[in-house]
Amino acid sequence: MIDQFGKVMIYVENPRACADFWVDAVGLTEVSTTEMDEKIISVELTHDPEAGAGIELFDRAVVAQMSPEITLGTPSILFSSRDVSAMREALLEKGITVGEIVNAGGMTTFNFADPEGNYFAVREIA
Repeated sequence: MIDQFGKVMIYVENPRACADFWVDAVGLTEVSTTEMDEKIISVELTHDPEAGAGIELFDRAVVAQMSPEITLGTPSILFSSRDVSAMREALLEKGITVGEIVNAGGMTTFNFADPEGNYFAVREIA
């Protein structure tokens, strides 16, 4: 049985640049960096270091070489925010590509893109 939700792995071309985006634009905290042959191959990030859950950005080329059986597509992730309007505005002010706020099915959401064009959604919570 699963005892805890750990990390979502996201495969990217440039883990350092993407990690900087998640820290600077979205407000995540960098937990650790893994290097191999003086190259960053992964960066672990979290919204709360005490939570134990987070995302890990892996170098797509390294993963493809080491584990060719793995699907390298970007997962669909829905983050939560207490104020999606303020978060969307903050991302816009930083020049981040964001979608419009949508209200559907009792949920208020918007999406945004990372530097590599991967999109992620944010929903509003109370």
